[in-house]
Amino acid sequence: MPKKKFIWLFAMVCLVPVALAQLVLTQGWFSAGASSKGKWLSEEVRLLPAVPASEPHWRLVYLAPSPCLQHCQQVLSLMTQIHTALGRKQDQLTLWVLAEQAPAQLAQPLQFQHNSGNISGNSIGIGELVLVEHQGLALLQYAMPQELQQLPLTGKAVMADLQKLMKFDRGPV
Repeated sequence: MPKKKFIWLFAMVCLVPVALAQLVLTQGWFSAGASSKGKWLSEEVRLLPAVPASEPHWRLVYLAPSPCLQHCQQVLSLMTQIHTALGRKQDQLTLWVLAEQAPAQLAQPLQFQHNSGNISGNSIGIGELVLVEHQGLALLQYAMPQELQQLPLTGKAVMADLQKLMKFDRGPV
């Protein structure tokens, strides 16, 4: 009898935690912690062409509305502030603006590319910031708030994600 008792106890010790874990997951009682501030894209979206290994690995892309008005100009200013705040890691990031027409006042670190309709039908919308890696694959997107007071918070979120990605980046593979 002690041998059967040991087998039953051993089986219970092994199976009860597995059953409880399955119950927690199926009932939705567990919420996985999110370490990124932006929204990870669930589908593969290529926004920009691939760049050689000698070019910066990360690109911050703003999908600008056609007439770049005050809000658009504020987002472009936020992008340059993010670039400046990176300090010595500035050389790992380039700033891009995708739009139908180039904004009137495009500051020096910003580069423009004509939006040839490659974002239509994707989960990325006009007026969003997107983090793109060196192969042109969009990874994270950030919705831009309409209130100008909320822009610095979005900038901090982008900075936090960028610093984390740059910290663990192994460069082009």
